[in-house]
Amino acid sequence: MGYSDFKLIEVIDSFGLVIHESSGLFANIQEKEYSELLSTILKENVDLAVAISSEKARS
Repeated sequence: MGYSDFKLIEVIDSFGLVIHESSGLFANIQEKEYSELLSTILKENVDLAVAISSEKARS
């Protein structure tokens, strides 16, 4: 069963989960510049991953 087949409310009910949400979790983290290598890799691969349309490709 693919991830997209799950509904959050069903998982919460099935496993008796409690969701604790908080905002601003990373608000105090200083931003970093990303490398040129990362930028190049993303430019070359994101369109392909989206086109393949599988969960593994998108991850």
